[in-house]
Amino acid sequence: MIKNVILGAGIAGIGAGFKLGENAIIYEARNRFGGLIDNFIINGFRFDHAIHLSFTKDQLVRSIFDQVPNYIHQPTALNYSDGYWVKHPVQNNSFALPVEERINIINSFINRTDTASISNYEEWLKYQFGQYFADKYPTRYTRKYWGCEPANLSVEWIKNRMYQPSIDEVLQGAMTAETPNTYYTQEMRYPANGGYRSFIEQVASGLNIQLNHRVVQIDTHNKNIFFENGKQVTYETLISSLPLPLIISLLQGCPTEVQKAANNLCATSVCLVSVGFNKEIDIPSLWFYVYDEDIPFARAYSPSMKSKNNAPEGKSSLQFEIYYSKNNPLQFSDNELQEKVIDAIEKMDIASKLDIEIIDTRHLDYANVVFYNGMEHDRKIVLDYLGKLKIKSIGRFGEWDYLWSDQSFLSGYSVDI
Repeated sequence: MIKNVILGAGIAGIGAGFKLGENAIIYEARNRFGGLIDNFIINGFRFDHAIHLSFTKDQLVRSIFDQVPNYIHQPTALNYSDGYWVKHPVQNNSFALPVEERINIINSFINRTDTASISNYEEWLKYQFGQYFADKYPTRYTRKYWGCEPANLSVEWIKNRMYQPSIDEVLQGAMTAETPNTYYTQEMRYPANGGYRSFIEQVASGLNIQLNHRVVQIDTHNKNIFFENGKQVTYETLISSLPLPLIISLLQGCPTEVQKAANNLCATSVCLVSVGFNKEIDIPSLWFYVYDEDIPFARAYSPSMKSKNNAPEGKSSLQFEIYYSKNNPLQFSDNELQEKVIDAIEKMDIASKLDIEIIDTRHLDYANVVFYNGMEHDRKIVLDYLGKLKIKSIGRFGEWDYLWSDQSFLSGYSVDI
């Protein structure tokens, strides 16, 4: 019998393994650890599994991450909307837009909805920014990033992720480009070499991680775990970073109510279209958000700007994120998405099709938890059931929450056994 079994060698599983040391074995379905913080290399271009930059202030996480040589970035992102590049966030940086648009945005703020009760994200947007701005910017982005209408989202996830400017800030941002950085962090760090996963490689190297072990069934009565490769193990304590719908599907005798709640849970998947250029490209910003409905990706970032070692010398790279879900399936094939990305690169005046050296498309099944109205109720049913089975659930998809990478690591490290 194994004292502590950890399922999943993403950053949460690594955090739990770091806490438990030799008393734990981590089983990972893939042939590499890292999960969402892993990366891949094509012809010398390194791409992370979507954008990752560390802005953690936690002392434990910093003590680990800071051992790795890293670059420090200032979060100066941009937005692309209807042919205009606008400093992020748009709500207090509209100077680059036409005068008429700035007037509309100002009026939108002045005439905001006054309500004492906010029951969903749409109402929150109208209350914070007014009808015009809500419809023109965050509503369009919500459809691309979350794959649903704002009215179908709760407000739990927002926290400090959406800047809420005063009217003075809105006016200043409409009159000048010289505005302060109001992003929720002022400094971000990224490893000089090896991609984001390098931050935890030293920790992972000291852990017992068994790769290529995909779970196919869990017998909680006898505490047995069955793997696709034929292996079977018995555990004393089970810690899981697997997505809640997945682990419920692996359990024997799961009550109908719990199965229904797990099936209700929704997360976005992401299609990553990664592009390597045959020369240095003048990329607008380290990362940027895109509102236009005819452009499929919600945001993009430059791996070569995060670290010059992510691309061969004299070359640049970009990665584009297209989100979808079971409730909002992809409308295009991989080849069609590549063509649409190439068209957008030219439309946005970033580069020419002739500048592209490599282009790659791949999918990650789980990207972000969707906070639909009622999600918290469904999540509680599932987590309460796992609690009764003495299964410790950790990480972004184990807790089913909007956790950043440091929070996911700490979710695993703080597991109570």
